[in-house]
Amino acid sequence: MKKEVLLKVKGTQTTDWGEQSSIEFITAGQLFSREDHFYILYNESSLAGMEGITTSLKVERTRVTLNRMGRTEYKATFEEGVLSDGFYVTPYGILRLTILPSKVEVDLTEAGGSINLEYELQLEDEKVSNNQLEITVSSL
Repeated sequence: MKKEVLLKVKGTQTTDWGEQSSIEFITAGQLFSREDHFYILYNESSLAGMEGITTSLKVERTRVTLNRMGRTEYKATFEEGVLSDGFYVTPYGILRLTILPSKVEVDLTEAGGSINLEYELQLEDEKVSNNQLEITVSSL
């Protein structure tokens, strides 16, 4: 199964000092179903400074794997309580990022649904922020 979908992506970042920033965009994407999991594929927004990057999500019942490809590259796995180390490759250098997910909620079917991720983001072993990523999938 492959179908065109509409994605609403909202990311919120909160520092330890309580400073909060959010970005939200709506984009077209593709939803694929394979065996007992889904794949979502979409192009990132220039609003987030990520123009020229394609994101794929492998969505399982209790785990989401994010893979960004293009001008920058990054791969992370979101599974509650499991540290995920990865390298964020940019034209300017490579950074080591670590995420520690505290919530991974998946409610997705072929008709659409949502993904809600909450996690701590670390850069080179230093906490940067607490983050939330919400993705809503609906039919076009």
